Amino acid sequence: MANPLRVIDAARSVVDDVDRLLSAKRPMLLYDVQLRDSAGSIAANIREAYGRREGPERNQFLRYARGSAEETDEHLRANLRASRISPKQFWPVHNRIAVVVKMLNGLLRT
Repeated sequence: MANPLRVIDAARSVVDDVDRLLSAKRPMLLYDVQLRDSAGSIAANIREAYGRREGPERNQFLRYARGSAEETDEHLRANLRASRISPKQFWPVHNRIAVVVKMLNGLLRT
């Protein structure tokens, strides 16, 4: 079983990565507001999940977090395709998001 504290830490790292990208990029990244919101929503939904009782209610918020992670990755991919970020900038964040998704999947199985 994935440790919920570790998945929150990993999700917060995604937020930090996205914030660094958004702060450093001129011109602005595509979907900058949506990118920041979806990244922040990952950790927020995990926290909300653990404020709920075990079962379907908690799992729903973990699914929301997983959806936000996938949305964040898609916004990053759009910026990669548009050459707004480099592969060197994209892949570390993408890989961290993939880990978060795997951890969430592990929590959803329990």
